[in-house]
Amino acid sequence: MEVLINRLGARGDGISDTADGPVYVPFALPGEMVSVRVGKSRGDGRAAELRDVLSPSADRQAAVCRHFGPGENACGGCAAQHLTVGSYADWKRNVVSAALARHRIEIDVLPMISVPPASRRRVRLAFRNLASGLVLGFRSGRSDRIVDIAECPVAMPEIVALIPRLRDFLAGRVDRGELAITHTDEGADVVMFSRKEPDLDLRMDAPAFCADAGIARLAWSTDEAASNAEPPEPVIVLETPSVEFGGTTVHLPSDSFLQPTTEGETALRAFVLEAVGDAAVVADLYAGCGAFALPLAEADKTVTAFEGLAAQTDAIRRAGAGLKIAAETRDLVRQPLRPAELEGFDAVVLDPPRAGAAAQVELLAAGGVPCIVYVSCNPATFARDARVLIDGGYALDPVQPVDQFLWSSHLELASVFRRA
Repeated sequence: MEVLINRLGARGDGISDTADGPVYVPFALPGEMVSVRVGKSRGDGRAAELRDVLSPSADRQAAVCRHFGPGENACGGCAAQHLTVGSYADWKRNVVSAALARHRIEIDVLPMISVPPASRRRVRLAFRNLASGLVLGFRSGRSDRIVDIAECPVAMPEIVALIPRLRDFLAGRVDRGELAITHTDEGADVVMFSRKEPDLDLRMDAPAFCADAGIARLAWSTDEAASNAEPPEPVIVLETPSVEFGGTTVHLPSDSFLQPTTEGETALRAFVLEAVGDAAVVADLYAGCGAFALPLAEADKTVTAFEGLAAQTDAIRRAGAGLKIAAETRDLVRQPLRPAELEGFDAVVLDPPRAGAAAQVELLAAGGVPCIVYVSCNPATFARDARVLIDGGYALDPVQPVDQFLWSSHLELASVFRRA
C-alpha cells in the first residue's frame, strides 16, 4: 500500500490521513510518499510498517546509529534520528503546543533547550540469556524483543563502554531481567532487576568485576522485593555513588530518581531558581534527592522537601545539614498537601512523574500560593494540570521545553503559574 504522509505525531510517527482513517508509519516524514504494510488497529486508525520511502522529504537525514530505523533489529530507544536539526526542534515544540491546545491553552512555547549527544547519564536496559549468549540492550519499538546494542549515541561513553562488560559478566548467570546504569562521580551505579536473588558465585565474583569495570555499587532487586516496595539489596559497594546538586554533594540511594543529563538538570535548576525569585519559604514537591530543594536552600530559602521514598528524603537530610531545609516522606498521590498545609509557602516547586500531579494540583488550585513552578516530563499531563490551575485563578507564563531525551518522543518542560 502507498500513502502520503501528512503530519508528524507526538510519538514521532508519520501520519497519513486516509479515507479509512489515520495510518501511523514510524520513520516516515510529512510530504513523503511511502510504501507500507498495514497492520493492527491503533486507536482510531491502523499501525503500519515502513517498507520503502518513495519520495524522501528534504527534512530527512541519515541516522547516526546503526540500530535506528525500521526492521526487527531496530532499537526502540530513539524515534527521530532521521529528522534534520531544525525540523526536529519544530516537531518537539509543536508537541507541546498541541498538548496545550487540546486543553484550550494558548501560550508561547519558547525555543527549546537541547542537550548534546553522548550526555545521558542513566539508562535502563533489558537482558535475556539465550542459547547463543546473553542479549543486552533496549527493547525494539512497541515490542518486548531485546535489541543487542553495540553502540548508543545518546548515552555517556562511560555507560556505553560498560555494556559489553556487563554482557560478559551476566552471561549464563541470570536468565532474564533489566538493569539500570547511572553514571556518578564515583563510577557506575548499577541495579539489577530479576526474578531471583543472585547466587553465591555471582556474589563472590562481583567485587573483582566491579573494581575492574569501574562500578562503584552493584545492587539487586527481585520481583518480590519490588512488589513490596523494598529497596534494592547492595551486592557490593566499593564507594557510595554521589552527585552534586548546585554546590551540595548528595549520596544517592540505589535506583534513585535523577535528571537524565547534567546539562538538562543545570538548565532546569537555573529556571527554577529564577522563577522562585524573592520567595523566602518554598515547598518542593516530588523532590527526589533534592536536585531543586538543595540549591534553593543554598540560595538562603527556607525549604521543605516532600518525597514519597524514605531513602531519598534521608539523602536530602544528610546532604542538607547546616542548610534551612527539612524533608518529609509523603506519598503525594495518596496524601497531597491540603490548602491549609500550603499556607505560609511563598512558592511551590513540583516535578511529578509522567502521570502528572492531578490530586495535588486540584488542591493547589484551591489554595493561595503566589507562585507555582511546574517541571514536567510529559506535555500531555502538564497541559491537563495547567488547565486546572488556570481555572483556579492562575496565569501561565511561557513554557520552556528542555530536550533531555534526545531523538526520542519524550520531552521535559518547565513553566510558572502566578496568582492572577
